Amino acid sequence: MLIIFSLVALVFTLAGSMLVIKYGGLNRKFLAWSLAFSSGVLVSVAFLDIMPAGTGIDPDRAYMGCLAALLVLFLVESFTVVHSCNEVMEDCHFHSLGTVAFIALSLHAVTDGINIAVGVKTGGTLGLDIALGVILHKFSGGVALASLLLKSGRDARKTFLMCVFFALMTPAGAFVTAPLLTGITPLSMALLLGLSGGSFIYIAMADILPELHKSHDKMSRLIYPFGYLTVYVIKKLGAA
Repeated sequence: MLIIFSLVALVFTLAGSMLVIKYGGLNRKFLAWSLAFSSGVLVSVAFLDIMPAGTGIDPDRAYMGCLAALLVLFLVESFTVVHSCNEVMEDCHFHSLGTVAFIALSLHAVTDGINIAVGVKTGGTLGLDIALGVILHKFSGGVALASLLLKSGRDARKTFLMCVFFALMTPAGAFVTAPLLTGITPLSMALLLGLSGGSFIYIAMADILPELHKSHDKMSRLIYPFGYLTVYVIKKLGAA
C-alpha cells in the first residue's frame, strides 16, 4: 500500500503542475470546489480518525505532536512567506518567491510522505483516510508551485523538471520513513499521529479555508461538508 499511495500522490501532484504548465491556469471555480472538498476531508480525518487514534494510545504525546506540527508549519510559512495554495486562488505579485516556494513546498511534500508512511503503519480505515487526506491536496500543491515558478520567470521545461522533483519528495519521504517505523513504540506512534493530525489541521485551517473565504464562492461552502461526509462514510464502512 505504501507504493500505491505514494504513486497516486505523485500522479496528483504532477497532474496539477502539468495542467498549469500546458494551459497556463485552471478554472478558479473548479479549484475552489476541489479545495473545499479536500479541506473538509483533511479536517474530518484529523478529528475523527487521527487524533482519536493518537489520544487512545497516549493523550499527552498526541496533543504534543499536534501542537508541534502547528508551530513548525507556522514558523516555516512565516519565514518563507508562502502558503500552499494562495497562488491558486488569487493573483500574486511576489515573483521573486519561486525558489523559496520550491524549497518550502518540497519540505512540505516530505511531510506528506511521512504522513503516508504513518498511515500505512497504522493500517485499516485510519491508514486509508490519512492517505486520502494527503492525496487530495497534492493536486493544489502542484498547481501552486507551477504557477509560482512560471510567474517568477522560469520557462516551461525548467518548471516541469522542478515540479517533477517536488512530486518525488512525497514518495521519498514515505520510503525513507517507513523502515524507521519498524518496531516503533506505542508512545512514539502517538506522537507521530499527533504530528500528522496537526499538519492536516494546519493545511486546512491556515492555508486552504482562508483563501476560500477570499474567493467568495458560495458553492464551495456547500461542498466543504461533503469532505466530512466522505470520511464519515469511509469510517462507517470500515467499521462494518
